[in-house]
Amino acid sequence: MEKKEIRNSMMKNLKNVSLSDRDEKSKQIIEKLFSTEQMKNANIIATTMPMEHEINTKYLITTCWKMNKSVVVPKCNHETREMHFYKINSFDDLKKGYFGIQEPIEEKCDKIRKEFIDLIIVPGVAYTKNGERLGYGGGYYDRYLEDYNKQLLALAYDIQIIDELPTEKHDIKMPLVLTESRIIKAI
Repeated sequence: MEKKEIRNSMMKNLKNVSLSDRDEKSKQIIEKLFSTEQMKNANIIATTMPMEHEINTKYLITTCWKMNKSVVVPKCNHETREMHFYKINSFDDLKKGYFGIQEPIEEKCDKIRKEFIDLIIVPGVAYTKNGERLGYGGGYYDRYLEDYNKQLLALAYDIQIIDELPTEKHDIKMPLVLTESRIIKAI
């Protein structure tokens, strides 16, 4: 199947996950995340604000704040196709942006350069056991991660793990994918 077909099929599956299942599975996945060395050793963590069908990263963010870890979230410029991360100190530092996704209010938040980010939690639509990732199609993360050399991982529901994905040479693999039932060490 082509990327677009896989993306559409997976989005349909994800939208069928009930809110209660999403919350329960999100908590299980995030609990697993906090047991990893990558998370224990990170002080500045990059994550996304969740869309309705995604893992609820608000649990991750609030736990990070309780542990005095810094959280940075992306703001995308859809004209230049660039992405930058900004430190948020509360959910009041966010406003609805593109596609209704919450993003940082630039005037309230400090922009953090990628070399200061210890761990980037990379979003995606589907993954393989080999760490291949299918994103949302904009290429923002593949471009951003080209010269990033610290820790990467992905959070996914079990249903997002598939046997194979069409890949291109610029696609960045995930060394670790955490789901509600397993930890996939790919690289």
